Amino acid sequence: MKRLSCFCVCLSILFVGCSANSSLQHFNISGLEAEHGSSLIDPNNGTYSIEVFERSDGTVDYSWDIDSRIEQAETCRVKYHNLWNTARFMVIEGSIGSRQYPVILDTGASQAVFVKNKHIKDNKLSVFPLKTAQFEGFDFGLCYLPKLMIDDISLVDWPCFYLNRRGLFGLFTNSDNEDNAVILGLPALREFKYILFDSVNEEVEFSTDKDFETTNEQLWMQYPLSIEEDFHGNTFLFVSIPVAGSEIDFQLDTGNGNGLAVTEELWDEIQNSIPKVKLKSQSQLYPYVGRLKCKKGYVPEFEFAGRIIKNADVSVFPDDSILLEECGGLLGMQYFRNTILVLDFEREMLWVKK
Repeated sequence: MKRLSCFCVCLSILFVGCSANSSLQHFNISGLEAEHGSSLIDPNNGTYSIEVFERSDGTVDYSWDIDSRIEQAETCRVKYHNLWNTARFMVIEGSIGSRQYPVILDTGASQAVFVKNKHIKDNKLSVFPLKTAQFEGFDFGLCYLPKLMIDDISLVDWPCFYLNRRGLFGLFTNSDNEDNAVILGLPALREFKYILFDSVNEEVEFSTDKDFETTNEQLWMQYPLSIEEDFHGNTFLFVSIPVAGSEIDFQLDTGNGNGLAVTEELWDEIQNSIPKVKLKSQSQLYPYVGRLKCKKGYVPEFEFAGRIIKNADVSVFPDDSILLEECGGLLGMQYFRNTILVLDFEREMLWVKK
């Protein structure tokens, strides 16, 4: 069992990918209880406390102080959810109460847990509504999640955020399955000593008590991992990988099935080391952000992280793109198909099987 004290301060909430900033305001809760069939969170009920900080510029911060924990008897492996076959991001199955849902293991999500309207309705979860100034397509707020189960792992008393879609289908996800998924973000994932993604056998291995071990380190590439946190409490996972003779810090996004997304500035630095690729103007859908304009192409063979990537996906976004506000490059899971990837949080290392 691992115990921790969670403190979430959320002026800028970042969803999937590098960033999607949003100022928060409390809003009218009329009708919410009838819609969800759930209760409203008492900010001071004894188990946890929620504080509201109003700023002079009209924005609001919320802090949630709660004693959360992960309970796991021993290291275990969990099969990928069938959503992985189409989406190609890291997804398994979990449960809230007696109901099962896809759970996206998303290092690109900077808060611990996100649930959807369906999860609240199904399980009558307590909520503390908020709204955003920029994202008019959905309601947004805090939610109390007593327990999320993944195989024999229990995430107990975790604060999370809920997203209630009010707009048309398509802004949020690419499928109904994805729309019903729980998102488990970096602050929760980093509480494990390591998480191993075995895309050969389509399994995820979790460990809260044992270090990652291998019988032959020569079979692995190793790259430094680092976690950065901004003053709002948002967390970001970076991996340093050499490209074009330079060490580049990419944000690693396990909740993203695409390949490499870079700014125009970074593309100018690395394109000479990549076989000629013709970029075409397109748009890409990123959940909770929307469709973003970019230039996209495919490299027939690209050497990256000690492996040859076939038909490597490369997308180039404007330097001021909302997707890349916190980084120059975003690294998705396309480059790690058919291999084993280990997030070694204990040693602050990324292991990639050659």
